[in-house]
Amino acid sequence: MEFTIALGVGGAALLIVGAVLFGVIAQFIGETRTGFEWLVDAIAFGIGALVASEFIVAWQAAGPVWDGLAIVPALIGGLVAGLVVEVATRRLTGGHYTHGAMSA
Repeated sequence: MEFTIALGVGGAALLIVGAVLFGVIAQFIGETRTGFEWLVDAIAFGIGALVASEFIVAWQAAGPVWDGLAIVPALIGGLVAGLVVEVATRRLTGGHYTHGAMSA
């Protein structure tokens, strides 16, 4: 079995835009303690999307493929990895998902 990435320029651009969009949306939900939490979330989303789209071969037939990017598996893999990292970074940095003062 050969491991190759068959992602074209358009697919890579879509993956990057989706990852940055996820990171920016996650940054605006609740209160973060760092200004760069969005970047960590975006990187996790991008890695999860790439792995799910390219290396989980059984998922490549599940949905549309655009320029080498299997869209549905990439979205699922990106959301799973991105949400896990988002929750972990938010908890570890002391942020929370509500605005305003929190009661003890």
